[in-house]
Amino acid sequence: MKYTLDRWERLLSVNLTGTFLVCRESISHLLETRGNIVNVASLATMRGHPYLAAYAASKGGVVGLTLALAVEYAQAPGLRMNAVCPASIETPMTCNFEVPEGACFELLLRNVPPDGAMRGPETVASTVAFLASSDAAHVNCESLRVDGGVMS
Repeated sequence: MKYTLDRWERLLSVNLTGTFLVCRESISHLLETRGNIVNVASLATMRGHPYLAAYAASKGGVVGLTLALAVEYAQAPGLRMNAVCPASIETPMTCNFEVPEGACFELLLRNVPPDGAMRGPETVASTVAFLASSDAAHVNCESLRVDGGVMS
């Protein structure tokens, strides 16, 4: 693992602390409006992704935070908390991923969907829209994979 402490702390700050702050500042309003939170985690929390240890750790924290808050507020009427765990989504991060020197390509291929196709961010957005909608009124404390079958 070749992470600097600064890089590690930056990923945790953006991905985990940022999510915590949004949740903390939103919950009182969402309790009043019967809203919900859908946090963005990653499949890297469920299936080790090589060369992304800090990213996986930060997104694993997002899943843990989401589940803990969902349980903590389960008795609050109308407040739901879920997470999506995407993989194989075309984003600047995935498109600009630099494969480390000496990387094992077999490990990288385990995170490619069976059909080999990456999808756009709209795939995740539509899943978030569903989880935030009244159609998912009975979905709470869930981490939903949006991975094109990577885990199949």
